Amino acid sequence: MLNSLRFQNIALFGNLEIDFDKGFTVFTGQTGSGKSIFIDTLNALLANKKTSLDNRLVAQGSSFSSIEGVFSVLKKTKDWLINQEFHVDEELIVTREWRLKENKYKSRFRINGVLVNRDQISELRSLLFDFTLQGDTYIFNNPFYQLSLLDSLGLKKIQDSITKVRQDWKTWHDYDLKLEQVKDKISNSKKEFEEMQYIYEDLDKLKLEDPDEEIKLETDQNRLSNLLRLKEGVKSLLIRLNESLDEYPSIIDHANFCINELKTLSQIDSSLEPIYDNFYRITNNLNDLIYQINDYEKTLDIDPSFLNDLQVRLSTLKFYQKKYHRNIADLISYKTELISSLSSQDSSNDINQLSSFEYKKRVIRDKSNKDLSTIRKTIALQLEEKLIMTLKNLGLPNVRFKVVFEECEPTINGIDKVDFMFSANPGLPLAPLSETASGGEKSRILLAIKTFFSTFDQPNLLIFDEIDSGVSGSVSSYVAHLLSDLSKHRQVFCVTHQPLIAAFADNHFSLKKTVIADKTKSVVRDLKEIADRQRELALLAGGEIVEANAYAASLLEHKAA
Repeated sequence: MLNSLRFQNIALFGNLEIDFDKGFTVFTGQTGSGKSIFIDTLNALLANKKTSLDNRLVAQGSSFSSIEGVFSVLKKTKDWLINQEFHVDEELIVTREWRLKENKYKSRFRINGVLVNRDQISELRSLLFDFTLQGDTYIFNNPFYQLSLLDSLGLKKIQDSITKVRQDWKTWHDYDLKLEQVKDKISNSKKEFEEMQYIYEDLDKLKLEDPDEEIKLETDQNRLSNLLRLKEGVKSLLIRLNESLDEYPSIIDHANFCINELKTLSQIDSSLEPIYDNFYRITNNLNDLIYQINDYEKTLDIDPSFLNDLQVRLSTLKFYQKKYHRNIADLISYKTELISSLSSQDSSNDINQLSSFEYKKRVIRDKSNKDLSTIRKTIALQLEEKLIMTLKNLGLPNVRFKVVFEECEPTINGIDKVDFMFSANPGLPLAPLSETASGGEKSRILLAIKTFFSTFDQPNLLIFDEIDSGVSGSVSSYVAHLLSDLSKHRQVFCVTHQPLIAAFADNHFSLKKTVIADKTKSVVRDLKEIADRQRELALLAGGEIVEANAYAASLLEHKAA
């Protein structure tokens, strides 16, 4: 509950502190007295979204403004504070500050003096405040909110069913996610396999075996490019080494002559035998050399087109090295790796097992959804009956109200999408609330819905802003009783123009706009005395003074009785 509210440099109110009691509290005053701005201050204190209108609450010319609310700490609020690691006391202090910096107002929030972000304030708002403002559309336009209202009836059976639906949905969703991941993996593996297979087949066409093939090919290319010069050189060598001319004996001729001569001389002088042996070996080596050169000369008998084939091979090798960013040795290793990877590829059995698990969990999920939907439909019938009864008492004798269910894709909230359907007049078909209800009818529907659901909801402060607009007479009396009964369980604030409703309040504040020193100010008075309340009710009733006073007195007497 809200214990007190403190303003500092707030438009119309200036510096002000108000204490509140439990029960049913009304705020009254003439049009323009500041009632709407007062509601705006509560909205701004725990703002769930950023809006430029917040800054209009700052008093003109002020460099610092603030709104401070002091609340009693109830269980859900206490749990939230503990979860957020705030110090917990009997009271909770929420502050909204505005500071003027560089000609702009910067706003920030505090909880028990500690700076907090807007998300935290938004969460705390739902624990402390429940606004019902004239013209609210979220109840009429939002099927998810309507479903949450239906689920908030707090019956243990539906709460247990909702918990099971969420658990079963999450279990199914986990398996479904794993199944999709395996499918993606298999799909990606297939693409990877196909890519590896293509590369392997591409490399296999090269017939790579020798890491030094490129070096050897370049050597051969250089040799073949100089084939004519090599042939001429080899021919010249062989002529000088082995082929004698008429007057020019060859080197081998000279060597043979020298061998024969040394042999003869060594027979005369045996000390020449070592020289003979060495020269003999040299001559043999020379003969071997001639044989090698002869063999080499035979390799020079090559088809000229082979050079072209060799150059094509070289070009191909260079292309593949550039294509795969690897040298010849690495390409050979890469091909070996591909063979190993391709042989290890297999389709996982996980997909079959996961598909079976996913199906079983889906069946369980669907059963939980059906069970929850059945319970919701049973509760919806009870809701329809009670709301129709309340709406008839609120002056809609021919009202029809129905909760229409539409099955949707399963989510964590089940398979139900609901729409509140309404008709106020005979002969008119049921239609969504947002399309068929008039402004006054919407006000009464809002009051009926909030009154009914609030008894099941958390005990936060209920704030009604002119929710009684467009009602009078016996309907006003019924509204007053509704709000009064509601305040037995919840703290209730209501801005009203209805004297009958104001008379039922436990606490009564009047707002009056005054002009002091050319400045407009709204004065808030806590009407404790019966005479003050009677005077205020008479002003609300209007008409002749005597009659209005008598009417106001009778209302208060009825309340006292």
